[in-house]
Amino acid sequence: MIRGVIWPGAAILLSVLSACAAPRAAGLSPAEPASLAGGLARDMIDAERAFETGNKAALATAVARIDRRNPHPIDDSAGDPVARWREAVPEAIPPVRGRALGPGYVRGTLAPGGARRMDQVFLSGQVATVAASARPQKDLRLKIFDGEGKLVCDRSPAHVRDCSFTPVFTQRYRIEIANGGAATAHYYLVVD
Repeated sequence: MIRGVIWPGAAILLSVLSACAAPRAAGLSPAEPASLAGGLARDMIDAERAFETGNKAALATAVARIDRRNPHPIDDSAGDPVARWREAVPEAIPPVRGRALGPGYVRGTLAPGGARRMDQVFLSGQVATVAASARPQKDLRLKIFDGEGKLVCDRSPAHVRDCSFTPVFTQRYRIEIANGGAATAHYYLVVD
C-alpha cells in the first residue's frame, strides 16, 4: 500500500473480516453451534431473516459465512435461496473459494403437524452430521433412522443440538423432520 492510497476493495474486505471477528452482530443468532452443519443451518435462517427485513449489513455477513462453507442445495426444485441473497448484496461479498464439496442443505416449510422425510446415504467410518434450524425454533423435531429402522438420533427441538454419528456400514439413513407446533415452520436442514 502506498501511503495515503487505499485499495478500493479494502473497505469491503475489512467489513467481511470484521464480521468474522464479531459474527453475531447485526441481529444474528446469539449462540455459535459446535458443528459446521449447525452453524450453516443457523446462518441460513439468519440470511433469510435479514433478506426478508431488508437488513443488508446482516445479510452480507450471513452470506459471507455461508459462502465460506461452500454449500449446495440437496433439492433445488424450489430454487436456490443463496443465489437470491448474493444478488441482493453483490457489492458486499468478495469472491471466496470454499471446499470442493461443501455440505448440502434443504429449505422447506412445514404446516402445523406436518412432516417431511428424506433419505441420505452416509459412508462407513466418516462422521455424519445433520442439523436443523427453523423459525419458529421451539416446535421442530429431527429424527434419524438407520437402514434397519433403528433410531440413531432424536432432537426436539431440533436446533438445540446437531445429530452427529459415525456409521459402521455405508447405508441409507432416513431423516425425518416434523412440526409439532401451532404455527408454520420455515426450516433449513443441513447434511454434512
